[in-house]
Amino acid sequence: MKKTSLKILLIAIVASAIATRPADVLTDLKLSSEQVSNQVFEHLTDDYPSLYLSYESRQAARQLSAQARATAVRALFPIVRAYVQSDDFKSRHDSWLRGKYHIIDSPNPAENMTSADLKAVMDEQLNQTMEAFNTMPPQFLALMLPDQLAQIQEQLSHADAASKAALNREMTELRQIQPLATTKPEEFKTRYLAFMKGSMARQLAHGMEDEEERLAKAKAQAEEQRANKAKYQAEKNPNAVLRKKLREFIALAESVDFDAKTEKQGYRVEFDRDDYRAKPREWKQLYRIGREPVMAARDLASTWLKELK
Repeated sequence: MKKTSLKILLIAIVASAIATRPADVLTDLKLSSEQVSNQVFEHLTDDYPSLYLSYESRQAARQLSAQARATAVRALFPIVRAYVQSDDFKSRHDSWLRGKYHIIDSPNPAENMTSADLKAVMDEQLNQTMEAFNTMPPQFLALMLPDQLAQIQEQLSHADAASKAALNREMTELRQIQPLATTKPEEFKTRYLAFMKGSMARQLAHGMEDEEERLAKAKAQAEEQRANKAKYQAEKNPNAVLRKKLREFIALAESVDFDAKTEKQGYRVEFDRDDYRAKPREWKQLYRIGREPVMAARDLASTWLKELK
């Protein structure tokens, strides 16, 4: 349903029916420029925009002749057009579009990262850690061992069968190495550092699975961001969406049968044709507004559309 494009022009058609000079419209409708700007913006960006004019405004519009309404449309249309072409509208549209597509200007570091890159990072972390340990004297390394044994003991209390077997092997190896701290310090250091490297490598290998899963999610997010940026770029120029809305309005206006017959059905007035009764609300609104003001709006929209091409 082409409701968005229609409602932008309904603002001009119905509102301008209150006065034949643009300066009179806002005063007579008791509207501020900000309110009009907000409503125009909403109807260009919202999928389900609302159109509100007070009962008094609608009643006043009905009292004007069709020719007066057409004159008023031509008088007010430049106000709507001027706002759509303003820097304020362009800036507001860009901010809205960025929010719609969750545009983030900062690059995603995971976008071009591979599993090999991730492994290289983790290997570098392991090498840096081992280099730091290698600078420590055996006596200092020996102070770390009791805490390490205590940690393994704690892990054993809630580990599954496979993990318990691996933890018991580590504990056995550490207890074999521990006496060497006093009898053969250099051998202790060599064996302890080899143990540490193997233990951390196993931990990193286990953590690699989690990191690869996070990397896959990050890449999916990066792909979504690329798709969103493409949509943002395609819609960045508000003239693109404006052309679409104008075409929709022109097509809808030209589809209205202003000679359609109606009949009273109880307290309602209905079209005598079933297909017209099934028409969308916007089609029926244009019918009620009348041929002359709607065609005036169509002509203005056509001229604007040609200038945008």
